[in-house]
Amino acid sequence: MSELFNQLCGAVYMPHGQCYLWEPALVWLHAVSDGLIALAYFSIPLALAYFVRRRRDVPFPAVFVMFCAFIVACGTTHLLEVWTIWEPHYWLSGSVKFITAAISIATAVALLRVMPAAVSLPSPEDLKRLNRELDTRVRERTAELSASNQKLENEIRQRAEAEASVRALNITLNRRLEELQALFDLIPVGIAISEDPECRVVRSNCRLSELLGTPPDENVSLSRVAPARPPLPFTVWQGDRQLTARELPMQRAAANNVLISDFEETLRRADGTQLELVVNAVPLRDEGGQARGCVATFADVTRLRAEERNRLNLERRMFESQRLEGLGVLAGGVAHDFNNILTSILGNASIARQQLTSTQHGAHEALVNAERASLRAAELCKQLLAYAGKGRFVIQPLQLGVLVEETAHLLELSVSRRITLIRHTAAAVPTFEGDATQIRQVLMNLTLNAAEAIGETAGVITITTGRTLVSPEYLHRLSIQDKLAPGEYVTLEVADNGCGMTPEVLARIFDPFFTTKFTGRGLGLAAVMGIVRGHKAGIKIYSEPGKGTTFKLLFPASSRAAGATPGAASAPGPAPAWRGHGRILVVDDDEAVRTVASLSLEHAGFAVETAMDGEEGVARVRAEPDRYRAVLLDLMMPRLDGEGALRELRLINPALPIVLTSGFNEQTTVNRFVGRGLAGFLQKPFTYETLLEKIRAALESPPTTQA
Repeated sequence: MSELFNQLCGAVYMPHGQCYLWEPALVWLHAVSDGLIALAYFSIPLALAYFVRRRRDVPFPAVFVMFCAFIVACGTTHLLEVWTIWEPHYWLSGSVKFITAAISIATAVALLRVMPAAVSLPSPEDLKRLNRELDTRVRERTAELSASNQKLENEIRQRAEAEASVRALNITLNRRLEELQALFDLIPVGIAISEDPECRVVRSNCRLSELLGTPPDENVSLSRVAPARPPLPFTVWQGDRQLTARELPMQRAAANNVLISDFEETLRRADGTQLELVVNAVPLRDEGGQARGCVATFADVTRLRAEERNRLNLERRMFESQRLEGLGVLAGGVAHDFNNILTSILGNASIARQQLTSTQHGAHEALVNAERASLRAAELCKQLLAYAGKGRFVIQPLQLGVLVEETAHLLELSVSRRITLIRHTAAAVPTFEGDATQIRQVLMNLTLNAAEAIGETAGVITITTGRTLVSPEYLHRLSIQDKLAPGEYVTLEVADNGCGMTPEVLARIFDPFFTTKFTGRGLGLAAVMGIVRGHKAGIKIYSEPGKGTTFKLLFPASSRAAGATPGAASAPGPAPAWRGHGRILVVDDDEAVRTVASLSLEHAGFAVETAMDGEEGVARVRAEPDRYRAVLLDLMMPRLDGEGALRELRLINPALPIVLTSGFNEQTTVNRFVGRGLAGFLQKPFTYETLLEKIRAALESPPTTQA
């Protein structure tokens, strides 16, 4: 290396200044010129290097580097020209020139290689056009970026607004959830929610937890899978059967994906409480419509059901009362008309019997039989009036056992010989206030009904009397009772081992003309009911198909001692020898009654005038106040009835004897006219003898002036 350096810097040659003869001006001319050229050569690469460094996008940067190297090499050769003026290092100068030549050749080759690419570079017009296009694209891109930025800002603003809305919605939702939770807990109806299709987990609100007797956070599902947990403190029933978990409304609604409505169940709690619930369950469905759970409501209707037994019972009693009232009006009307017909039949028969010259005449017995049949028909009218509640009885203290024994022989004759009649009449039974004839009728009707229930087979009818203390609860279970009070009652039971009755038949047995036997019957029990109601008594019925029936009658006990019971009515007696005179006014709306009364009175020697209603009768008396010795006045008439006519007649002639006639019994009618100067009462139907007896008593009694 040192030998090469010495060779390059060897000084065996003469300095170049010798060639200039060391002429100072010439020497310095060459030295300064070459120095300035070298300085220029060195500055150009620096500018190019700075340009290339700042303009990284300039094409062909390697060519620029080679130019820089070429120019630096050229500048170095000029510096060496200055150097060799004084130092003859020509080998060094030649080497530098050689390097410069190599760099020049490489640069020329590089220029030739890049020349096609350089020629293809855009012209200034192209550059201007490209610049314009670039400006356009820049402006468009800038606009797009501005629009995008605006859109992004809008999206950011909208997102912020959406987030604010979501936050507000979450706050509102949380508040609504709190409100719903409060409502869920405070609503007075039990609510249960399950979010699994098997309803293994069921949560309840406070009301349902209260009904079930469970803690508020308890899983109340009877389908839960938790063997380690204690059993729930309740069971669910329908009637006498305990329901399984699969039979419950929530489980059924979720399993079958259907609505279960108005499901009635009985909840029995461990503390002994029993509640009546009505459940409505609806499935919760997913997007596919399949049940994913269930929600149900539980309404406690225990009190409502109790109020509804009471309401139904009250409605039944009101309906029964209205029905009986309507039927009573009908029965009263029928009895009234029937009594008028019987009055005509019985009166004409008795008149015909009186006109016979001998009791041995063949028609005499027929007429007597006709009168007896009419009297028996009159008893039927009494039954109708009893059913209508218009029959007032001869009330006195009665011994029920004595009545049973007195009627026993007639009862035995009335039933089949295949039937055994057994009597159990208890001793020391209190009396009760009643009408003996009507009680005998009740006993007869119940016995005949029992015999019909037994039929043609052998059977037993048991008649039992006794005493019992009755509670308010027992009174509510009676089939018939009109505001009876708790206390001591005298009881009459008529029991048979016959066919018994279904509930449907039992509900209708007191309807008039209702019968399970054959047409034409059915007044027996209706009359029994009327008589019982008239005695302020009650009826309890026990019956079961195939096992017989028991009628139990309850009469309020009395502390009064019993008197003698009246017997049956006597047969028609002989005609009285008494004859009358004067004029009698017969006032009745029924022509047949007017006719028979007129014939009877005329046969006895009276002159008779008739009026078809109260207004006509009052008008006749007002026209001639002293014309009539007595007035036979019907109670029930159109326009002006007997009560109104009596009041008018008393104003016209206070001393006129007035005999009132009616199908109602004497006690009922006379009590209404106490203090009104009534001279007598004649009950329809009447015979010739009873009519004359009442008229004679009215005429022979002292005159009355009551108004």
